[in-house]
Amino acid sequence: MEHTQLHFRAEFTIEEGKKDEYKKLIQEMSRMVEANEPDTINYQFYLNDDETKCMVHETYVNSEAVFAHNNGVASQTLLPKIFSVSKISRFDVYGNPSEELQKILKSFSTQTFNLFTGFSR
Repeated sequence: MEHTQLHFRAEFTIEEGKKDEYKKLIQEMSRMVEANEPDTINYQFYLNDDETKCMVHETYVNSEAVFAHNNGVASQTLLPKIFSVSKISRFDVYGNPSEELQKILKSFSTQTFNLFTGFSR
């Protein structure tokens, strides 16, 4: 069976004075994704000690689930607000995205790491 899962790791830099707003937005984003996107396997936000950076880990069943996330209510309504108080400083993709998804990811200056070997349980 072909491995179709995709894992994203994005680093956000939070604007000075915007920590509380950012934290409120990502909590709401997390709740909305959990409630509405069953093909999102993992969706976690990690803040550093001074809460100036956030690492986001996202795992999707396949490329179609990524498109569903992008077009979902959470991304359409909350992501623009998140981008108004933070910026992506690094965005890595792990797995084998579809050709269509690869084209979109290039616009985000992502670095893609294709699965070579290993397993997931």
